[in-house]
Amino acid sequence: MDSVREDSVVTVDCIPYYVRGRQEKALPLEDRNAAIAPAAVVTFDRLVLTLEYLLHAFQSFEAAEDDVFRHGFTNNIIVVQIPEQRRGALVVAEDVDHYLRLRSSRLVLSPFSSADPPVPQGPYFVKQSGLHQAWRLYEDAMLSFVSAVVPADHPDGDAFRFRPLRVGGHAGNRSVVAVPSRLYFPPDPTKPLNGKRITVKDSFHLAGVVTTMGSPSYAEYYGVQKETSAYVKELLSRGAVVIGKTKMGAFDGFEAPLEKTIDYCPPYNPRGDGYQNSSGSSAGAGSAVAAYSWVDISLGTDTTGNIRMPAASHGLWGIRMTTGSSSLEGVQPSVPPFDSLGILSRTAPDILRLFAAAGNSVKLTVQKPTRILYPTDFFPIANGPQQAIQDEFQDEFLGALENYLQVPHTRMSLAEEWAETGPAECRDIPLREYMEKSGDWPNFYDGYHVYDDFGAGYQQRFGKKVYTSPFTTARWQRGIDTTKEQRDQGLRECETVAKWMAVNVLTADTIMLLPVGTPGANYRCAVSGPGRRAPFDSALNPLCLPTVLGVPNAIIPIGQNPFESWVSGKTEYAPIVGSLIGAKGTDAMLLCVAHDALKHAGWPTKVLTGRHMFHPADNARNSGPDAPQ
Repeated sequence: MDSVREDSVVTVDCIPYYVRGRQEKALPLEDRNAAIAPAAVVTFDRLVLTLEYLLHAFQSFEAAEDDVFRHGFTNNIIVVQIPEQRRGALVVAEDVDHYLRLRSSRLVLSPFSSADPPVPQGPYFVKQSGLHQAWRLYEDAMLSFVSAVVPADHPDGDAFRFRPLRVGGHAGNRSVVAVPSRLYFPPDPTKPLNGKRITVKDSFHLAGVVTTMGSPSYAEYYGVQKETSAYVKELLSRGAVVIGKTKMGAFDGFEAPLEKTIDYCPPYNPRGDGYQNSSGSSAGAGSAVAAYSWVDISLGTDTTGNIRMPAASHGLWGIRMTTGSSSLEGVQPSVPPFDSLGILSRTAPDILRLFAAAGNSVKLTVQKPTRILYPTDFFPIANGPQQAIQDEFQDEFLGALENYLQVPHTRMSLAEEWAETGPAECRDIPLREYMEKSGDWPNFYDGYHVYDDFGAGYQQRFGKKVYTSPFTTARWQRGIDTTKEQRDQGLRECETVAKWMAVNVLTADTIMLLPVGTPGANYRCAVSGPGRRAPFDSALNPLCLPTVLGVPNAIIPIGQNPFESWVSGKTEYAPIVGSLIGAKGTDAMLLCVAHDALKHAGWPTKVLTGRHMFHPADNARNSGPDAPQ
């Protein structure tokens, strides 16, 4: 079977395209021109081909809001797929001939049958009588990606194997990512994610591609991976398209610029002045979804905020899923008892589609909660003007939830509830004190020892130790200093608190608000100080609590906070988000309730790409209504 050489690039209407190497179909052409020509493919099942039909087909391509199709694909070769039995009976109207002559275009009739079915309509390239898919090349201006990937099109038909896209930036100074036409993926009930473009954090293994974990040492030792992660396989089998791997903090650490990122340039955050922090460790995942309309969903992981903080920093819909609800086979672990799948998107329905399509144990039937908890252990959080603004946003979000659910919120103290209903053997110990090391001991111990084999193997093979940044070195030293007994004690304490919460606080009919994120400017060029070099003072905090409980935590974009930027000299907007947790398995319920409450209140539910989360408006949330994406 003929095939174009790998990684051919063609420009159509001044836009660069990658020509997929796999031949989709052989065309009945006698001349085998070596040049690659753009082509538009339509399917026709009538007796007379008219110009009206062709133009209507091209208009339908545009109406589909496909970012790959351009008129330039119609000005060279037009491939009309017809049923085999009509090959000799088809009549081409005179207006079609006139149209073709004016454009020096060529009509190619391609018969199809049940044994040789038609390819999806849309833009393609023709070379040497073969039809090949057109993938548009986009620049990675935000430096979100570690590598762009394309299907390996392996001879054995392995659909789960990839290879890096070996194409340089067409502007010369940035790498590029290739995306296929959305027209190749018509609605298919067996493939509910058909055509959804997905990125994966660089801790997810893809067969044929190197996993770096943000570390050149890790990439050097393990090299090209042989197996694709189980969850990614599930998405691919449901029609999703993986287009690349996004940057992350080295070894899943909370590395943030300026002084903590050594081995890679951290992604840029498109919000505001473009110089705000992207947070970690799934920083590239947040950056890609917030910056690029050609990315639909980003996969990451969350241990103690790795997906939730990027969601907050970029103003996205995000969720840390119930621990153990989705397979993490084929994902480099960080802290196995705490690790969970994380998902980011600009809309809640896109995340819910993943829940419905991919294997997981979350409940897809949604029952409205009858209790909203407002923990006074964390609220109010006012500490200066910016924090006071965040409190106002949270109060508005709380009101939107109450109005939608027709349920008043309940103020309560976790610490006081523990003192009254906690296990008899430990309720006399204040909850904050009881949980002082519950999260840190497992976090540091496992966060270091999951790399024991890697460290020893690297030393033996290369005769030198693994390089780690000062931040990672300090974090790993805490793992060295933590004993197995301390780690196990911490996990027992987490289990005790989780069981108590499930019975007395976070029941199946309950949602709880938590604060998350920073309310104002958070510049990437500012030295952040010790940060997470020091442990949390207790696992009783908004980031650690969902982790130690193993419950889902949804991040909800609710508004944007103005600030005067010294970078741009303008008024810019920082994202403000809400945060909800629920009982194990209520992942879908949290997203549905939040989305519907915002919609009921008349607030926008879709997040924009670029500088603003929402169109700025003159209201308390500085956000206008939904607009077409």
